[in-house]
Amino acid sequence: MLRRTNALATASSLRFRGPSSLSVQCLIPSTRSRGLASEAATNNSPRYAVLGSGITGLATAYFITQQIPRAKVTVFEAKDRIGGWLASKRVEVKDGTILFEGGPRTLRPAQNGVLAARLIQELDLGKDAIFTQNSSPAAINRYLYYPDRLVRMPHPSFGVWENFRTLMSEPVFATAIWSGLKEFFKEPRSAKITDESIASFFSRRLSREMVDRILSGVIHGIYAGDVEQLSAKSLFPKLYRDEVTQTSIIKGMLMSATEGLEMPKREGDFLAEMKAFAWDPLLKATLKDTSVFTFRDGMGMLSDALARKLWASENVEFKTSTPVKSLAPTENKTGIDITTFTNAEAQRFDHIVSCLSPDHLNALAPPTTTIAPETPSVTVMTVNLYFREPNLHPAGFGYLIPRATPFEQNPERALGVVFDTAYAPSFMDTDSATWHTADMDVLRAQREAGRMINVNDFGWYNFPEKPVVQDTVPNRGTKLTVMLGGHWWNDWPAYPDEKEGLAMARSILKRHLNITQEPEAFQVNLQKDCIPQYTVGHEARLMKAHNELWKSYKGRLRVAGSWIQGVGVNDCLRSAYDVVKGLRDGRDGTGLEQIGRDEYVRLKPVRRVQETDSA
Repeated sequence: MLRRTNALATASSLRFRGPSSLSVQCLIPSTRSRGLASEAATNNSPRYAVLGSGITGLATAYFITQQIPRAKVTVFEAKDRIGGWLASKRVEVKDGTILFEGGPRTLRPAQNGVLAARLIQELDLGKDAIFTQNSSPAAINRYLYYPDRLVRMPHPSFGVWENFRTLMSEPVFATAIWSGLKEFFKEPRSAKITDESIASFFSRRLSREMVDRILSGVIHGIYAGDVEQLSAKSLFPKLYRDEVTQTSIIKGMLMSATEGLEMPKREGDFLAEMKAFAWDPLLKATLKDTSVFTFRDGMGMLSDALARKLWASENVEFKTSTPVKSLAPTENKTGIDITTFTNAEAQRFDHIVSCLSPDHLNALAPPTTTIAPETPSVTVMTVNLYFREPNLHPAGFGYLIPRATPFEQNPERALGVVFDTAYAPSFMDTDSATWHTADMDVLRAQREAGRMINVNDFGWYNFPEKPVVQDTVPNRGTKLTVMLGGHWWNDWPAYPDEKEGLAMARSILKRHLNITQEPEAFQVNLQKDCIPQYTVGHEARLMKAHNELWKSYKGRLRVAGSWIQGVGVNDCLRSAYDVVKGLRDGRDGTGLEQIGRDEYVRLKPVRRVQETDSA
C-alpha cells in the first residue's frame, strides 16, 4: 500500500503539456517509480521492456497493456521527456494563441492510419479531433513548384477536360501522357535486378522528366530523400512487383480498379481485423469522408493521451533520463538482462521491444555484434510562420519542390511549403461563425440521427458546442510551414541556426508566394536525423538483420519503428501493433520476420451502388 501511495504522490509532479507549450514539455521525473518492474515476475505476469518513448514506444506499451493485460511493462527513455518527433507548441500573440507543429502535422485515416483512427475512439480524443473533408480545398488542391510558379496537380474532381488541359499545357507534365501510353509496351526488368533506385525504375517505366519534375517532389514531401538513392522495391513494392507479374505498372493499376487490389495476405487480414472493430457509427461515418485529421492542440495530443493512459495503468512504469547501456541475453536465452548508465545492476525481462534507431540499438549489442542494418537518415528544418493577413497563399494543402526546379528558384534547398491554415481552421472562420447562429436544436437532431455535420469543409465528431480549432485568434490569418534540407543538406558542413533558418524561409515565401510581411510569430525546428532513408538494398539488409536478431536473442528482442516499413506516424503505429500481436499469439519473430516473405491475395473490387430515392 505504501508503494502505491508514494506512486500517487509522485504522479502529482508529472508535467504534461500546458497551454503555452505542448509537445516539448511532456516530462516525467526520472525518479518516478511504482516499483513494479523491480519486483520478481510471476508466471502469470511476464515482464516486458520497451526502449524509447516516442510514438512507436508509447504505442507498443499501450498495445501490450491492451493485448497482454497480465504483462508488467517498463518504458526506458534516455531523455527527460516523452513523445519523440511529435512536437506541438502553442505560441502567444497579442489576441490569442497560435499552434505550431515542429514535427508531423496530420494523419490519413486510410490503410495503416486506421490504427490512429481507432485511438481517437479508444483514448477519447473525438472531442478534440479536426477532420478535413475529402471535398475541401486542402484535400483536392496540391501543388508543385516548377519551373517558376505553382502548378496545381490533377484531381478527379476537376473533370477530364480540365485535367487534360493541365497535362498538355504545363511544362511539369510535358511527358506524362505519352510516357503513360508507352509504358504498356515496355519490357519488364531483367530477373537479375533485385532492387534499384526510384529514379532508375521510373525512368525506365515512364520517363526521366517525370522523375525529375514530379516524383522527386513527392519524395521530398514524404522522405526528404534523393530519388537516386532510395529503393523502388521498398518504397513502391506493388508497382515494383506489377512490372514483373503484370508486365506493366499501368496495367497493374487498371487491374486493381477492375479486378480488385492485390496486396500481401497479412495486409488483407489486418484490414479485416480493423473492419471488425466496434466502431462508433458517427466516427466511422466521419472518417469515411475524411482526407486527413489532427487535433485541437496538435499531434502531440496523441502522444499525451497514450502517456496518460499508460500512467493510469498499475502495470506500467516509466524510466526517463535512463539511457540503456547494454542488452545481454541470459545463458539459455529465455530472457534479456538490461543494464543502464544510471544503474549497474542488471534488470531481467522476458521480452524487450526496441523502438530505437538501428545505430542506437547496435550500440547496446554485445561487442563485435551488429543486429540492426546500417540505415542512413536525413535532417530536416521546419520553419513555422504566422501572418496576421489572411489568404496569402492559394487554397490548398501546400506545394512541393522537385529537384528539376532551377537553382535560382530554390537556392535555400527547400523541400516544400505546407499551408497549415487549410487543414486546421481558426476560431472565427466565417462559416464557423455562421454555425454559432444556426438552429442548434436542428443540428443536434441531425447528430442524433447519425448524420455528420460539415462546417467550412471540416467534419466534427461528437458534435461539440463550438468548432474544434487550433488557433484562438479572433480573425483568420495565414499560418504555414516551410520545409528545408533533407538530402540536399547531406554535404553541408553545418546546419543553419535559427536566424538563418528564418531568413531562408522568408526568402522562399517572398520568391514563390510574394509574401513580404513580417511574421507575427514564428518557430524554427531543426530535427536531426529524423527520417530514415530506405536506400537500394533495404529489404535485403532487413532480412539479414532478422537472422542476426534471431541468432542473438531467439525472439526475446524484437524491433519496431520508422526504419522498417514506413517512416510516418501511421507506419510506426502499425509496426508496434504487429510486434505486440506476434508476442500475444506466441509467434516466433523479431519484428522483421515478415520482410520478403509475403503471400499475395487479390481483394474483391468495391462496387459502388447508386442510391435512389425510395419515394
